[in-house]
Amino acid sequence: MIILNQKPEIIHRQMLKHMLSAFLLWLISKKPVHGYELIKKIEKDGGFHVITASKLYPILKVLTKQGLISQKKESQGQRVRKVYHITEKGSSVLKQIKKCLCVSALKRQFLREMTQ
Repeated sequence: MIILNQKPEIIHRQMLKHMLSAFLLWLISKKPVHGYELIKKIEKDGGFHVITASKLYPILKVLTKQGLISQKKESQGQRVRKVYHITEKGSSVLKQIKKCLCVSALKRQFLREMTQ
Protein backbone atom coordinates (compact mmCIF):
# COMPACT_ATOMS: atom_id res chain seq x y z
CA MET A 1 0.00 0.00 0.00
CA ILE A 2 1.28 3.43 -0.91
CA ILE A 3 1.11 6.02 1.87
CA LEU A 4 1.23 9.51 0.36
CA ASN A 5 2.54 11.27 3.47
CA GLN A 6 5.91 9.49 3.21
CA LYS A 7 9.11 10.81 1.71
CA PRO A 8 8.98 11.19 -2.09
CA GLU A 9 11.73 8.58 -2.55
CA ILE A 10 9.71 5.98 -0.63
CA ILE A 11 6.54 6.76 -2.59
CA HIS A 12 8.50 6.52 -5.84
CA ARG A 13 10.02 3.17 -4.85
CA GLN A 14 6.64 1.74 -3.80
CA MET A 15 4.90 2.92 -6.96
CA LEU A 16 7.65 1.48 -9.14
CA LYS A 17 7.43 -1.87 -7.36
CA HIS A 18 3.64 -2.06 -7.83
CA MET A 19 3.84 -0.95 -11.45
CA LEU A 20 6.63 -3.42 -12.14
CA SER A 21 4.59 -6.23 -10.57
CA ALA A 22 1.64 -5.45 -12.84
CA PHE A 23 3.97 -5.08 -15.84
CA LEU A 24 5.61 -8.46 -15.15
CA LEU A 25 2.22 -10.10 -14.78
CA TRP A 26 1.21 -8.65 -18.14
CA LEU A 27 4.46 -9.78 -19.82
CA ILE A 28 4.08 -13.31 -18.45
CA SER A 29 0.47 -13.38 -19.69
CA LYS A 30 1.76 -12.90 -23.25
CA LYS A 31 3.98 -15.98 -23.20
CA PRO A 32 5.55 -18.27 -20.58
CA VAL A 33 9.01 -16.90 -19.90
CA HIS A 34 12.06 -17.42 -17.69
CA GLY A 35 13.53 -14.69 -15.48
CA TYR A 36 16.58 -13.90 -17.60
CA GLU A 37 14.35 -13.42 -20.64
CA LEU A 38 12.19 -10.98 -18.64
CA ILE A 39 15.29 -8.99 -17.69
CA LYS A 40 16.42 -8.84 -21.33
CA LYS A 41 12.96 -7.75 -22.57
CA ILE A 42 12.77 -4.97 -19.99
CA GLU A 43 16.35 -3.82 -20.70
CA LYS A 44 15.63 -3.74 -24.43
CA ASP A 45 12.49 -1.65 -23.88
CA GLY A 46 14.10 0.66 -21.33
CA GLY A 47 10.77 1.22 -19.59
CA PHE A 48 11.86 0.48 -16.03
CA HIS A 49 15.43 1.76 -16.17
CA VAL A 50 17.67 -1.12 -15.16
CA ILE A 51 16.16 -4.20 -13.66
CA THR A 52 18.49 -6.61 -11.97
CA ALA A 53 17.96 -10.18 -10.86
CA SER A 54 18.00 -8.93 -7.26
CA LYS A 55 14.92 -6.79 -8.03
CA LEU A 56 13.15 -9.20 -10.36
CA TYR A 57 13.23 -12.51 -8.52
CA PRO A 58 11.76 -11.27 -5.22
CA ILE A 59 8.80 -9.82 -7.17
CA LEU A 60 8.35 -13.11 -9.06
CA LYS A 61 8.45 -14.92 -5.71
CA VAL A 62 5.68 -12.68 -4.33
CA LEU A 63 3.56 -13.13 -7.48
CA THR A 64 4.03 -16.89 -7.13
CA LYS A 65 3.08 -16.87 -3.41
CA GLN A 66 -0.03 -14.84 -4.28
CA GLY A 67 -0.99 -17.49 -6.82
CA LEU A 68 -0.84 -15.06 -9.74
CA ILE A 69 1.89 -16.95 -11.57
CA SER A 70 3.28 -20.46 -11.39
CA GLN A 71 6.69 -21.78 -12.22
CA LYS A 72 7.75 -24.94 -13.93
CA LYS A 73 11.30 -26.21 -14.25
CA GLU A 74 12.28 -26.88 -17.85
CA SER A 75 15.54 -28.24 -19.22
CA GLN A 76 17.31 -26.46 -22.05
CA GLY A 77 20.40 -28.50 -22.80
CA GLN A 78 22.28 -28.80 -19.52
CA ARG A 79 20.46 -25.81 -18.05
CA VAL A 80 17.37 -26.06 -15.91
CA ARG A 81 15.30 -22.87 -15.89
CA LYS A 82 12.20 -21.83 -14.07
CA VAL A 83 9.62 -20.83 -16.65
CA TYR A 84 6.85 -18.60 -15.33
CA HIS A 85 3.23 -18.99 -16.45
CA ILE A 86 0.24 -16.85 -15.57
CA THR A 87 -2.46 -18.61 -13.55
CA GLU A 88 -6.21 -18.26 -13.83
CA LYS A 89 -6.12 -16.02 -10.75
CA GLY A 90 -3.35 -13.94 -12.36
CA SER A 91 -5.43 -13.51 -15.53
CA SER A 92 -8.36 -12.39 -13.41
CA VAL A 93 -6.23 -9.85 -11.53
CA LEU A 94 -4.83 -8.56 -14.83
CA LYS A 95 -8.39 -8.03 -16.10
CA GLN A 96 -9.21 -6.11 -12.91
CA ILE A 97 -6.13 -3.91 -13.37
CA LYS A 98 -7.12 -3.19 -16.97
CA LYS A 99 -10.68 -2.39 -15.91
CA CYS A 100 -9.40 -0.06 -13.20
CA LEU A 101 -7.08 1.78 -15.59
CA CYS A 102 -9.61 2.17 -18.40
CA VAL A 103 -12.77 3.12 -16.54
CA SER A 104 -12.99 6.82 -17.27
CA ALA A 105 -11.67 9.47 -19.59
CA LEU A 106 -10.37 11.35 -16.55
CA LYS A 107 -8.25 8.36 -15.43
CA ARG A 108 -6.91 7.95 -18.96
CA GLN A 109 -6.00 11.64 -19.03
CA PHE A 110 -4.27 11.30 -15.64
CA LEU A 111 -2.23 8.31 -16.85
CA ARG A 112 -1.34 10.06 -20.09
CA GLU A 113 -0.11 13.16 -18.24
CA MET A 114 1.77 11.14 -15.63
CA THR A 115 3.68 9.25 -18.32
CA GLN A 116 4.73 12.24 -20.43
